[in-house]
Amino acid sequence: MQTPTRPERSTDADSELSGARNRVPMAPAPTPKKTPFWIPIAIIVALLGAGLFVKSRLGGKADTQRQSTGPTAKTVRVVKVSTGTLVSNLTVTGQLRSNQNVNLSSKISGLVSAVYVNEGQKVSRGQLLVTLDDADLRQQVEANRAAVEAARVRLQQTQLNLPARIAQLQSSVDQAQAQLQNATAAVNSANARYQQALLQEPATITTTQSQLEAAKAGVRSAQAALKQARETANQTKGSVNAAIASAQAALSQARAQLDQTRNGSRAQQVAAAQAQVNLAEAQLADARTNLTRQETLFAGGATAKATVDAAQTQFNVAQAQLEAQKQNLSLIREGARTEEVRAAEDVVRQREAGLQSAQADQNRVLAAQSAVTQALAAVSSAQEQERQALASQATIPVTRQETRAALEALNQARAQANLQAAALRQAKVNLSQAPGFRADVPASRAALAQVQANLQQSIVNLGYARIFSPVNGVVSTKVTDVGQSAGPGTTLLNLVALDNVVFEAQIPESQLAQIQVGQPARVTVTAISNAPIIGYVREIIPVADERLRQFRVRIQMPPSDRLTPGAFARGSLQTQVITNAMTVPDEVIHTDQDQPYVYVATPSGDMAVVKKKVVKVGASANGKTQIVGGVGAGDLIITGNSTFEDGTKVITSEGEGGSSGRSGRGGDSSSGESSGSGTSASSGDSSTSGSSSSTGSGASSESNNGGSKGTGGTGSSGGTGSSGSGSSGG
Repeated sequence: MQTPTRPERSTDADSELSGARNRVPMAPAPTPKKTPFWIPIAIIVALLGAGLFVKSRLGGKADTQRQSTGPTAKTVRVVKVSTGTLVSNLTVTGQLRSNQNVNLSSKISGLVSAVYVNEGQKVSRGQLLVTLDDADLRQQVEANRAAVEAARVRLQQTQLNLPARIAQLQSSVDQAQAQLQNATAAVNSANARYQQALLQEPATITTTQSQLEAAKAGVRSAQAALKQARETANQTKGSVNAAIASAQAALSQARAQLDQTRNGSRAQQVAAAQAQVNLAEAQLADARTNLTRQETLFAGGATAKATVDAAQTQFNVAQAQLEAQKQNLSLIREGARTEEVRAAEDVVRQREAGLQSAQADQNRVLAAQSAVTQALAAVSSAQEQERQALASQATIPVTRQETRAALEALNQARAQANLQAAALRQAKVNLSQAPGFRADVPASRAALAQVQANLQQSIVNLGYARIFSPVNGVVSTKVTDVGQSAGPGTTLLNLVALDNVVFEAQIPESQLAQIQVGQPARVTVTAISNAPIIGYVREIIPVADERLRQFRVRIQMPPSDRLTPGAFARGSLQTQVITNAMTVPDEVIHTDQDQPYVYVATPSGDMAVVKKKVVKVGASANGKTQIVGGVGAGDLIITGNSTFEDGTKVITSEGEGGSSGRSGRGGDSSSGESSGSGTSASSGDSSTSGSSSSTGSGASSESNNGGSKGTGGTGSSGGTGSSGSGSSGG
């Protein structure tokens, strides 16, 4: 356990020495015997030792517990639990900023002719800063003045010419009525033409379209007939030629057979006859295949019946030829007979008759070709009719165009009639206004007012060529010079206002709830003075810094031309005021597992008993902490870092600056309040020796108990050179 530094006591050395003598235990009462010679020597030695001890305490050499023949007690400093007002302040730092930063530009375009300020120069509201070249603007003003005079002359002429205008308006009405009548007649005529065109158009279109459809159908029918005639002719020609060829071959064969029959047969004849039989069989197979194909086509409607008949005839002929060839082969093998000769002759005659019959069928070929020619003529006729129908179709757009032209003519006539009607109405309106103020007079007056407004605007623009300062401030930036172009939106000068400066500081998120708009603040700008400037919270920016979680607060500063935007400043905001609060210094509060406690010294006789008490703390500010429970006002709290057990007895010394305590025996005590700085000394039993000197000056206060006076001040004591300052009440 640390031994606390004993505070220096401001009592006299004699009183301390006297107290030490009183605390030295006295020798037993002497017996009737003669006192030994060493007893007085021992008493003197003890007194000298006590004096030396007191002298060492006064010199500040030692700060340990006082040793005596009595019990040992530690001297501690105590403070009272006081009641008062606890004020919490929040200290912030930041910069001065101007709430008005003006980028000065021109309202018109032009060349800079003069700049009257430089960067850093102070300006006042209304001071001329920049001028533009105004030669063109002055010419515009003169031109507008001339226009005003001309408009005034026109107004006078309009007023003088009013009677002639009335007659002109009446004439305009009469003329508009005549034109309206003509337009109405034109509308009626155009409407009749349009109605006639509407009646003729459907009939013409229907007739031409019907003719075209009929012609197209005739062309398709004629082309189909032509195709059929050509197919029939080709088939007829083929079948007739085949029949003639077959009849000729059969006749030749019959004649050869007749010759063979008459002349007899040979091996070569037998072979030839067998070849003819084979040929006839092949021709019969070919005729059968052709007949089957033609019957299939006829059943599908792809060929004519004549073609099927020709194929049937060819098949019958081929079959008869095969039988004849077989008989001929048989006769050749058996030999010639009379009957055979006659039969061969009969066959020849039959073959001749068949050839004549086949040749007679050539008329069928001619008839088929004649049918093809007739079909071609029919196709040509149908195509001609189609061309005529198409030519008639070409008249349909013309008919429709005529109808549209008639409609457009009708619409134009109606529009012209509407225009003439509107012109007549306007003419009548103008005529109705003639007795009163005529429209031209107000119009002339309006024109005069317009050119007067133009003149006024040109004068205003001429004034814009001179640019003045809108604020009291300083030129922060100069971005133009003589000869440069200026225009709307082009910055010429940047002005920072000095009559509306704010102090912008960063406030932690935890303290934001304690700041309100209108709250007073003390701001110190060290660049100007260490004296604080009183301002107030003007606004709280409700957007936190993402990294630091701090908010910006702007404090309005009083008007002053000494406040410079950008200067560093410190501010103090009063965040909390607690009245009638019990407070103690922060250092007297100890903690044990986050549980605050204090050591309370309860007076008990000449000493005090220590007791550890758990307390409930409140706000803290300026080195003091509010106590809201656990101790009461006036309780003595032990300071320092020493630890005590409950029931420990100590000697107390009150106050932070001087000392007031209880010392001595027999009830002599001193108590009071001290101010200043210094140390407290403990009192105990000791003897003194040596000599000391002390000088001091200060203020004195009467003891509360009337026991003694104490003088506080500055002084020095021999031995250690310890010094202190303060005022003490004894």
